[in-house]
Amino acid sequence: MTAIPRVMILCVALLSLPGCATVALNAALRAAHPQPAWNGDVAVASEPPGARCTVARGAQVMAEVPAAPGTVRLARSYSTLEVRCAADGYLETAEVLRARDDPAVFRMAPNGVIGATATVISLASARTMRYPSEVTVTLVPATFPTEEAREGFFAARRAALMAARAGEVALGEERCRAERETTCDPSLLVAQRQQQEDLARLDALRGAARVAGAAPAVATPPDPVAATGPRPLRVASAETVQ
Repeated sequence: MTAIPRVMILCVALLSLPGCATVALNAALRAAHPQPAWNGDVAVASEPPGARCTVARGAQVMAEVPAAPGTVRLARSYSTLEVRCAADGYLETAEVLRARDDPAVFRMAPNGVIGATATVISLASARTMRYPSEVTVTLVPATFPTEEAREGFFAARRAALMAARAGEVALGEERCRAERETTCDPSLLVAQRQQQEDLARLDALRGAARVAGAAPAVATPPDPVAATGPRPLRVASAETVQ
């Protein structure tokens, strides 16, 4: 047997062991992602600066920034968080913080009983998840001087949201085209869904923003017939006809 086949057999044998597979896994991850593991800090900024911001999970406030920019410390989690900022003259505006995998965290390869158990524990504790290291919330003015100014502002914000995910969506679409016989890349479906959620949130803010001097929308009184439904027809009895 030559030297090269012996080395190949040795490598395969070593990789079959949990410890060696773990070393190989983490070496590959660090080579592809050389940055250090996330330390829990998230830099929160607002545009314009000085907004009052909170990081919340639903109704629960996780951290506060009295005047952005500032830094908050978050725990690793699978939860989707919102950074909500408010300032005088602006609508409360939020940016979503979505948890994602942190490839710089040491992890056990799911080989054997020990590796499988460690993997289950890591998944349950979210120890390999992280949030983005920084987020900027662009506040939406409560009132715009003209309709053109309002439309221009929201067109720019929409373009920015689309551009932020353009690379991710393009990569997912490329993978789908390359693997026509299999189900489309799940990451593409997730990216598209999240992008639609962000655009829907932006559309809601657009509906709340006003134009200076524009007459407020007048609520149309409800149609009593539409509210209660058509009245039932009265069918004349034989006695009534007589």
